[in-house]
Amino acid sequence: MTQVEAIAKYAARASFDDLSAESRRQLPIHILDSLSCSIAALGAGPVDACREQVAEFGGSGPSALIGGGQANPIYAAFWHTVLVRYVDFMDNILAQTETAHTADNFGVALTIADYVGGSGRDLMLAVALGYTVQSRFVDHANFMTRGLDHTAQLAFSHNAAAGRLLGLSEQQIGHAMAMAAVSDASFAVVRAKPLSQWKGLASAQSALGAMNALFLARRGVQGPLQVIEGPLGINHLLGMKINIDWDKEGYEGVVGSTIKKYNSMIHTQSAVHCMVELAKANKVDPEKVTSIEAEVFQLAYDFAGGGLYGVDKVIRTKEQADHSLPYLLAVALIDGDVMPAQFNPDRIIKPDVQALLKKVSVQANHEFTEQYPKKMPAKITVRRQDGKVVEHEVQDYPGLASHPFTWEEAVQKFDTLVAGRIDAGLSGEIKNAVRSAENIQVRDLMKLLGSIRVASKTTSSSKAA
Repeated sequence: MTQVEAIAKYAARASFDDLSAESRRQLPIHILDSLSCSIAALGAGPVDACREQVAEFGGSGPSALIGGGQANPIYAAFWHTVLVRYVDFMDNILAQTETAHTADNFGVALTIADYVGGSGRDLMLAVALGYTVQSRFVDHANFMTRGLDHTAQLAFSHNAAAGRLLGLSEQQIGHAMAMAAVSDASFAVVRAKPLSQWKGLASAQSALGAMNALFLARRGVQGPLQVIEGPLGINHLLGMKINIDWDKEGYEGVVGSTIKKYNSMIHTQSAVHCMVELAKANKVDPEKVTSIEAEVFQLAYDFAGGGLYGVDKVIRTKEQADHSLPYLLAVALIDGDVMPAQFNPDRIIKPDVQALLKKVSVQANHEFTEQYPKKMPAKITVRRQDGKVVEHEVQDYPGLASHPFTWEEAVQKFDTLVAGRIDAGLSGEIKNAVRSAENIQVRDLMKLLGSIRVASKTTSSSKAA
């Protein structure tokens, strides 16, 4: 049996009863977190471009869309994955050298649960399935260190979850995964500096390809089931043998997933938290700072501190700013937080943060690296013109899997992200529906989400930028 066939068997046998009590407790929290990110993305320039694409090519279809309208399920899945991903505020799975955005699975799960007329329990199961399949690949394989992006695993996780909801056979699910995996793998260079808008849209392209393959498999089209083990397959590309025992796997991926407290890339969360706490405890005049020194674990340095993926020497866009520790630490010291407001173009280019970010240096700390990912240590040292030195160190942040979000914290984040976008009444209805996920129908939730209207805040010229 190939790995693809084993995953298909694992997906086809999944049931809601397989979920642990802890998974059932955390799933509504992660679903609400994903919806807060999705609503926050409405109106952004690249997101508007994607909406226009859906309107032109997605048809009128049976699938309701967050923000209003209808489309076929292939383009609806694309749209919902754009929304959950673009703001870069959703959850993640962490490993020693790999990572992935587990919420990249949410848009597909939501779309197909709605398409089949499923219940909230069906949605929860699909989210659990997608999160777990992607997480196990992160744990057991080395996609990113071999130059493949972490969206490559979505070919398996998207179609495992969606195939299960559609009631496809093991064979059909396997062929859907194989076709998507062999055709839609992307490269890790999408994370390299200078960052482009595609960083926040690549997973939606994976969803588009995966859903197209899924519905072709339902019509009987077959793919290369040996895509992992076969000649010049994934094992060859990775230089290793993927050997996950799917017969022994549960469906607990959400329990190991990490929610972001701050609107910055996942590996910077503890460093940003460290700076926010330092700023709250000490009166530091940013204009009198001579230097800021940050010590972080290796992956934080590689992704956002100038290591493996390079450094953006000029910070002008959201994509550059949310992956730049110098910008993040500078704006956290000045503003006391890092939320979507800190990535408005006018905020990014202000002289105060532009001057301060040039005083930030980042280095990898070997001891911190050894403790990651169970802990996420970070240390900040701020030196002032009067000679005084202020230091602070943290080991984790609220949202790390060892320090998981509560429902109340998820609600606070949701309220912050949707403020000014939906009224209090609709906000309350969405939160109540998600908290009661085990007892709702997904179409009822989609009626609420489809009633959201957010006007574009960008011009046509900024869309093309």
